[in-house]
Amino acid sequence: MSDALSYDPILLTVLGGLFVFPLVWAISHLTPRPQNARPNPLSAPPQPAILLYRNGFLTDANPKGLALLETADTNPEIWVTLAQLLKPDFPDFPSTQGNNQERDVSTFTATDPEARGLVTLEQWEDFARVRLTFADPDAPARGLPNIDDTALCAPYPIWISDKSGEITWTNEAYIALANRLGHASEPLPRLFASDFDPDEPQRAKAEAPNSDDNLWFDISTRRKGTSRIHYASDANAIVHAEVAQRNFVQTLTKTFAQLSIGLAIFDRNRQLTLFNPALIDLTHLPADFLSSRPSLLTFFDRLRETRMIPEPKNYSSWRQQIAELVIAAADDRYCETWSLPSGVTYKVNGRPHPDGAIALLFEDISAEVSLTRRFRSELDLVQAVLDTLDEAVVVFSPVGTAAFSNGAYRRFWKTQPETNLSDYSTRDALDMWQERFEPSDIWTNLEDHLVDINPRPDLVGAIKTKEGKTKCIRAIYLHGGNKAVVFSDLPGALPTPLELGTIAATTYPACEEEVAV
Repeated sequence: MSDALSYDPILLTVLGGLFVFPLVWAISHLTPRPQNARPNPLSAPPQPAILLYRNGFLTDANPKGLALLETADTNPEIWVTLAQLLKPDFPDFPSTQGNNQERDVSTFTATDPEARGLVTLEQWEDFARVRLTFADPDAPARGLPNIDDTALCAPYPIWISDKSGEITWTNEAYIALANRLGHASEPLPRLFASDFDPDEPQRAKAEAPNSDDNLWFDISTRRKGTSRIHYASDANAIVHAEVAQRNFVQTLTKTFAQLSIGLAIFDRNRQLTLFNPALIDLTHLPADFLSSRPSLLTFFDRLRETRMIPEPKNYSSWRQQIAELVIAAADDRYCETWSLPSGVTYKVNGRPHPDGAIALLFEDISAEVSLTRRFRSELDLVQAVLDTLDEAVVVFSPVGTAAFSNGAYRRFWKTQPETNLSDYSTRDALDMWQERFEPSDIWTNLEDHLVDINPRPDLVGAIKTKEGKTKCIRAIYLHGGNKAVVFSDLPGALPTPLELGTIAATTYPACEEEVAV
């Protein structure tokens, strides 16, 4: 029996199946199935290709439809091209677009069962809509963006171009813009001349063929397969604002170019944004350096290098001084006079500007300073001459305050009118004089003379001090309403007819001139 079992193949096969089949059944039924099993692609709803034609020309299409037309070698915008693409699978598809007044709907089934395609043709008047459905997930339009009614009805222009730059799809806003610019006769007009870079936004102008109505847009481009999707946003307001700002800056530049005061405007980041030619003349800084928009610190460092700014006593605190300058200029508190080693004197003012900017104004006041110094020198010379006189002299301004006096006056009256000129008036002087002299009617006449700003004859009188010393008082009208009062000695007896305590028209040794009452 053992020999029979060893050599009977049929029996061996039956016995092997009795052992193997339960094992296979157990493995197939007891092994757990994966929870995230991939679904059957045929169970997903297919995405149709939709194309819209008018009088045999393509007017709109979704991405699936555009991808289908991209496979053609002829013009993709005409009906014949679509018919050539569909006839191999749909031989009954019409070669030309019909023109029916009533709406007509036809369906065509693919002759190849594996294609599992269906074409729906809807026609009315001069319009035709073609809807092509593929059950195969690897249909021609896979990988293109899904553009639906949201993109079609977007308020800003959107369009798709192929790898050669030809436009293959547009939304309603793009067509409206084309009609506005006069491209209504073209099916898919090209409104922008530029080829847009997908990496960064660009600003472009949509030009009208027969008009100056040019519109500006900011274009953003994205790649999708071999196509490019373009999004346009209105930039007219920005462009017009930039043009207005540029014109305003040019106007300011022309105005500032005529100024003799150097102007340097630094923005909120403390970069030089505007300067005039006078700044170059005053600071001797090269134009290319100023045009490079240096920072405020760099600007002052260059001024220091060229010795066009007073040398700081402590260079370690130089940057801190510049920071304080910026704060003072922003608060409209910066005003300094720079005396340079070359002998030139500049007046520098800092002024705040909108949006955190500051302006520095450089004015050459060398001539003014020189004139002031020369005038002061002349005044000092006049003062020195007056101080050499023995007569006591004091001068009052038209408003009745002391302008200056000489040394003899200050010694005789033991006062310093110049120390506080505004408090030393003619009234103060008359009170002080009357205390030193004997009572007399001279003071009333002298007061009337000093108060009157109109030209009057000089007054001359003689009076004795309480110490018994005789003095000659003379009130002189000067140019511009100024008055001078001179006290001089009268040695010996009073000359006739000048009498003590009177005012007369005569000559006397101290003046040697005739005076009138």
